[in-house]
Amino acid sequence: MTSKQAADELGIPVSTLQYWAAKGRITPAWRTPGGMARWDLADLQRQLDIPGGGRITDPAAPVRPPVALAVITSKRGVLAVLRRDADPLWAFPGGEVEPGEAPMDTAIREVKEETGLEIRISHSLGERDHPVTGRHMIYLVARPYHGTDVRNNDEAELAEVRWAALSELDDLMPGMFAPVRAHLDRVLR
Repeated sequence: MTSKQAADELGIPVSTLQYWAAKGRITPAWRTPGGMARWDLADLQRQLDIPGGGRITDPAAPVRPPVALAVITSKRGVLAVLRRDADPLWAFPGGEVEPGEAPMDTAIREVKEETGLEIRISHSLGERDHPVTGRHMIYLVARPYHGTDVRNNDEAELAEVRWAALSELDDLMPGMFAPVRAHLDRVLR
């Protein structure tokens, strides 16, 4: 697996993995002809002495704020964004909750900033720690209230903003949070 994939599996930044490799603490399973490190997860966990595999937890690491995501539906489908950092690749619009800000306010602000769409939030679908990124996610049900035209207002973070059909979601967002998928099945069918 790539360095990014290995770091994600361990729950650490890729820069930490690269630093440890540069200092000789860990050794990749092999290198590509271009010199890129490739990792065997079980071997990497053994090198780091992680009991029974799993993720690294650093009690001194700063706590990252939760991410509020808006699951926005309309007659056009569900609003999806293609992230440039591919973490994850396709997602619902949203962002980190700022200090003193309610998750609902975060979602409304981020959607407006990223897509130009004005939304209303009705309720929460639930929360989870994302299985790939490890970030705490809050999923909020939303509807547009001044039209459904969207644009990419954040080209630094987003490659694309678009309405997606229910039939596309399994390909765009594999492993979707079950309560979100159940909600979309009810609303978009």
